[in-house]
Amino acid sequence: MQKFIIASLIFIIVLMFFSGLFFFYEARYMSGRASVINNSFSPENSYVISDPRKAKGDGKQQIRVTVFILNGQGLGVAGKTVFVGSVDNENLTIVATAPNTDNLGKAYFDIATKSEGINGEFYLDVKVDSITLPQKAYLVFY
Repeated sequence: MQKFIIASLIFIIVLMFFSGLFFFYEARYMSGRASVINNSFSPENSYVISDPRKAKGDGKQQIRVTVFILNGQGLGVAGKTVFVGSVDNENLTIVATAPNTDNLGKAYFDIATKSEGINGEFYLDVKVDSITLPQKAYLVFY
């Protein structure tokens, strides 16, 4: 009986030792991975997608513009307010569907022509914190 108690105590002590080593390893190396400490973004890493690229200029069909705001590491920056606009705003209806970025750094805008018969190519500027992104949204209404 004494051998069983001693063996059990040794087993429990060894188990606690290795569990402690694992806990300290995980606490040191697993905390803080992929976390964004500040809310800064990189205009060069951020990008703009328009889908579909072409739509009818009938005032009904829309083109969705998705803006990804990323930091220097390529991770999404949440909580940024995005502005999409152009010099030719009098011909386009820009609806800010989700102008604030989510946890992945995405913001959405739906764009259509204001009336039927407006055709052409449009380049839209994208601004975040008064900084214009180098990439513009390119839309075609036919």
